[in-house]
Amino acid sequence: MRVLGYTWAGVRAGDLQSAERFFADIMGFSLIHESKGLVQFEMPSGQLFEVFGSESRYYQLHTCPVLAFQVEDVRAARKEWESRGVEFVTDVEGNESEAWAYFRGPDGYLYELWQTTRPWKGLPPNQGPNQPSRGIVSRSEKRLVHRNPKSAI
Repeated sequence: MRVLGYTWAGVRAGDLQSAERFFADIMGFSLIHESKGLVQFEMPSGQLFEVFGSESRYYQLHTCPVLAFQVEDVRAARKEWESRGVEFVTDVEGNESEAWAYFRGPDGYLYELWQTTRPWKGLPPNQGPNQPSRGIVSRSEKRLVHRNPKSAI
């Protein structure tokens, strides 16, 4: 088995409506499903992001990991999001090929904006562009820059 990349992430939120507005309005994710205790988004890359409210049976299973969301220009994104009220807990770190900044989401959990010059990967070799992905999308490899995120908090 080989890991192909990030295809899905799930987090929990004490205030599901606030989280829905944040991920749709600030981050620009496309809302594709909404039900009691769950909102599901799809990013332009095809990756899924689910937010579980306290009504969901999955709420208790999700402690919030720090996820990195790739942007084209982390400095410009940080400036824009700060003007919209997002709290950043670090300055932009890194260099022109890899840069990141940590911010707080609506429930106080930490997330990260990440910029890289590394291109997104395409579909696995056994898939053409018009074939269903079977839930697997190959997008990126791990970062080249080694860092200790806990020292930045």
